[in-house]
Amino acid sequence: MKLRAVLVLLGVTLAAAGIAGCRSPWVQTTIENQQDAPVKVVEVTYPGGTFGVQSIAAHASFRYRFHILSNDAISMDFADAKGHIRREKGPTLRQGESGTLRIVIAPDGQVIWMPDLTSHQ
Repeated sequence: MKLRAVLVLLGVTLAAAGIAGCRSPWVQTTIENQQDAPVKVVEVTYPGGTFGVQSIAAHASFRYRFHILSNDAISMDFADAKGHIRREKGPTLRQGESGTLRIVIAPDGQVIWMPDLTSHQ
């Protein structure tokens, strides 16, 4: 009798989780290069990891999604058209946030961070 009650409770719990739409909090990131030349050796460091790409062509973009695993600022390193290595510090991200993050390398070289994140904790 106890086993049946446990199985029913487990079934109800799984059904409730499915109805509630349980999902992991992801951040969909887009890096846009609006310059007339490619940027190279692009590496983004976020709380809990890094990702990167060898280059982003002029007027092109790169997409990547990740989980925020702790609370800290995000940063991006890249080589500009003149070969200078740049490190740009972005906003603080918090564990459990999800949404989108747009990083724009503007024609004048300025890096613009545009987070649209929601906390799920």
